Amino acid sequence: MPHLPRVLIDTGSGSTVVSADLAKSIGIVAGIYRISGVGGSVFVYSKTVGSVTIGDMQVKTFDLEIGAMNDGFDLDGIIGLDLLQQLKTTLNIEQLLLYYNS
Repeated sequence: MPHLPRVLIDTGSGSTVVSADLAKSIGIVAGIYRISGVGGSVFVYSKTVGSVTIGDMQVKTFDLEIGAMNDGFDLDGIIGLDLLQQLKTTLNIEQLLLYYNS
């Protein structure tokens, strides 16, 4: 299972994204679909993975988006609200900790 040491927790992002370069390097092949919004439409790559684990927290069967991640930051991925909700997490900003709410 790949380890992603450089991720951003983004509560403003509705979805979780993995770098396209990283996905390619570990053999993730994604399907493509088109989404539309106020600003127009964009093609999105998506892949359902067997599980995603953060520390002791795990969610089974999760849909990841695959993206270019070329926005000037050296990131492996973005943890979005979709994953945070499925993991039932609480984010402690003061201590920079992510907790699992069982």
